[in-house]
Amino acid sequence: MTSHSSARGARAVGGDAAVLAASAHLTGRDRYLVRMVGEHRVLTTGQLTALGFGNVITARHRLGVLVRLRMLRRFRPHREVGSAPWHYLLGPLGAALLAAEDRDDKKWPPQVRTDRQLALVQSQRLAHMTGTSWFFVSLAAHARGSGHGELRCWLGEGATARYIYDWHHTSTPDVLPHPDGLGIWAQDGREVTFLLEYDTGSEHRPQLAAKLDGYAALARDGYHQRTARIGLPLLFCFATPRRETSARRALAASASAAGLRIATCALDPRCTCPAGQVWMPLHGPARQVRLIDLPHALPTSTGENPGDPYLP
Repeated sequence: MTSHSSARGARAVGGDAAVLAASAHLTGRDRYLVRMVGEHRVLTTGQLTALGFGNVITARHRLGVLVRLRMLRRFRPHREVGSAPWHYLLGPLGAALLAAEDRDDKKWPPQVRTDRQLALVQSQRLAHMTGTSWFFVSLAAHARGSGHGELRCWLGEGATARYIYDWHHTSTPDVLPHPDGLGIWAQDGREVTFLLEYDTGSEHRPQLAAKLDGYAALARDGYHQRTARIGLPLLFCFATPRRETSARRALAASASAAGLRIATCALDPRCTCPAGQVWMPLHGPARQVRLIDLPHALPTSTGENPGDPYLP
């Protein structure tokens, strides 16, 4: 795509002059946060603080500046008791900035359409989306604060679905699973690529177990084509130990579970980092392991090196 077409995309959203004027006030961190909001559709004050700031006061001030510059928009979901944190969406000049940086005038402008953003504000899945984002934000914040580990890849639900569809090359996408995200976590000179199912407790146990059928089909296709090398670890994150215990029984009872590499945990990622020794393999010895140790802790039926992940 030419720079001329990119400029047309910028003009369509906010105008070249406005983008140039606003960009003069942006730091590298500002651009990073705008991109994070664009890629993951909605992030909260707490999440953006964890990603880029040392304290929430500085974060609130800077995020307010980005709102005034029309790089971001924000809203507060209604709560019966108390007040929700600010939730940030991509703003019109933020979309224009990303369109110009990427030389892509089609990807970002649709995100700032009023109807799409209003649907997101009113979505019943908003809490699920922010909970899933907390999982990955917690990993990124842990790496940023401790210097141990690195979140090398974070794909949201939509990007993960596109990645799986491109990998599977099927004419029946309805049979494919719909994980909440894909991540690559690196630590101690190793890395693990994983698919995430973030559970809020809203699904009945049979519905949860039924998801494994799609993952089993995906794994069989990967083994046949030998493009996936091995099945990626499938992680289920539950909110409470009680929910985890009952869900593990349902997952283990599924016939599709036998060919999958599944691990579970029960934690609130706002308080506990998923990188730690919190993961319990569904099969094998009943012991918790770190996220980075899952490739070696989860059984594989392919006979290949479980420490050799497939990278997107």
